[in-house]
Amino acid sequence: MPPSSSVAGASPASRGRSGSSPAWPRPGSPDRALVVTAVDAATGEFRPLDRSSGVPLLQAVAASCAVPGIYPPITIEGRRYVDGGMRSTANADLAEGCARVVVLAPIPRGVGPMASVDAQVTGMVARVAVVAPDAGSRQAIGRNVLDPAARAGAARAGRAEAGAVAEQVAEVWSG
Repeated sequence: MPPSSSVAGASPASRGRSGSSPAWPRPGSPDRALVVTAVDAATGEFRPLDRSSGVPLLQAVAASCAVPGIYPPITIEGRRYVDGGMRSTANADLAEGCARVVVLAPIPRGVGPMASVDAQVTGMVARVAVVAPDAGSRQAIGRNVLDPAARAGAARAGRAEAGAVAEQVAEVWSG
């Protein structure tokens, strides 16, 4: 997974707006690659967006969050884009060729023809750790991963789970 980056102002009201947008990465962010994923709503074509794509970071993140049926597609260069999770729940295959890979996969199983995270990392020569919700986290998240009422409990469960997987992640990073 690419390192995380915060995006201020990515509210629904700013979705799809052109104009000023944070740079890739934002000032003060680590100087590492960040890839945000989206899928063309009309063709199903996968589009990884990074600093070389020419797409402003705010638009890329908004497109990556455009869950069909929940949030509208985002227009980028005249095309409508939706969440890259429509192609894969974690897009872990983008890490192919990396020596160390930590995948944070809140939804580790694919649906229909979508590959699971485990299927995507199988065969990678990298050291790999896949962190997915444990039973306590799944219970806290509930049936609807987008339910705002579950956020606080899910965050607490995730913090508790982090302690359980910290050694596994550290082994990948430093081993």
